[in-house]
Amino acid sequence: MHPRSATATLTALTAIVTAGLVVLAEARVSASPASRERTQQAFALAYDLQFQAAHETLAEAVTADPTDPAPHRAIAAVIWVEILFAQGVATFEAFTGEVPKGDVARPQPPAPLVARYREAISKAARLADIQVARHDDADAHYQVGATAALESLYRGTVEGRTVGAFTQGRRAVAAMERARARDPGMHETALLLGMSEYTVSTLPWPVRTLARVQGLSGNRRKAMTLLHEAATPGAATETDARLLLIVLEAREGRHAEVVDHLRVLQCRYPRNRLLWLNQGAALLAAHEPEEAGAALSRGIADRLWEAPPPVTGEAALWLAHRGTALARAGHRAEAIADLQRGLESTPRAWVRGRIHCQLGDLALSGGEPDRARREFQAALAYSERGGDQVGVARARRGMEALGR
Repeated sequence: MHPRSATATLTALTAIVTAGLVVLAEARVSASPASRERTQQAFALAYDLQFQAAHETLAEAVTADPTDPAPHRAIAAVIWVEILFAQGVATFEAFTGEVPKGDVARPQPPAPLVARYREAISKAARLADIQVARHDDADAHYQVGATAALESLYRGTVEGRTVGAFTQGRRAVAAMERARARDPGMHETALLLGMSEYTVSTLPWPVRTLARVQGLSGNRRKAMTLLHEAATPGAATETDARLLLIVLEAREGRHAEVVDHLRVLQCRYPRNRLLWLNQGAALLAAHEPEEAGAALSRGIADRLWEAPPPVTGEAALWLAHRGTALARAGHRAEAIADLQRGLESTPRAWVRGRIHCQLGDLALSGGEPDRARREFQAALAYSERGGDQVGVARARRGMEALGR
């Protein structure tokens, strides 16, 4: 979240939560230098999950320039991620499944956080509109686009409004294109434009057609080129682009690249425990269970999930992933112990489904068909309840292996 970076996404699949925040900051400085400097400092704190300190610093930014939309949008961005955490979102896996064709059910977000988000995003939108009415320059259009992009993000991820996110998404893309036309060297716009290209390219055909009719194109190769450009070492958008690429590379099956991005970010933000959690998940996906177990054990030994900010069901995520790593490494007894602890740690439905599926695999390989059937049946029920299509497919494969 560098203060010269942009956000990018149009639907539920394209949120970045691996480090806790995504790109939602500033481009060229036309506001108070003090406001932008404090906003930059707040984003750095937020990347390290120091949310309270980030909010305090953003309050100082608002005081430095009450007319600047940037701090208000940043406040909304931090609150948005707090809401995602309350909904139990903590790893890239939450955004690498199938793209829903319509709206999807989401856990009810905390009302106080929703009210604070709405207040902040409304102020940011109002101030951005005032700025663009006064100045037809790159920064003014950037402010409008980044604010619309955040609202699109919120609708897609918190509310589950896949198609409903298009209105703000279209406005965000149009504003960023105008900003880029006025300043072709503004790399910040590449994140939003690249994310737009990628998102539309992955939507179901009917929705993709609707998006294109509304002016949102979808070229995956162009998207990745833009995002990798934004991730160039030393670029203002490097961290933000790496966070975006963690989700997208995982969707594309390039898990080694995901691990590389996470290792870079871990060096920069050592207090962000979710980077370790995601590294474990990425190493599992890259078929490196021993390394995954080692990465996850660091967090489990210190019970890192007890540190603020709270993430609903986080302890179960750590234990579920390490249990899976232990199972794949051949440590059966230790794996079962972790998975059982995970079930006792109030997991979200989709996580509970994955745990039961792994327990089913272990029972099947251990010659316990009756137990395996019970585990796969539970896995199917919880995966369906949690909207986890990957878990549903795994559970069904397990039941087919048992001959139903």
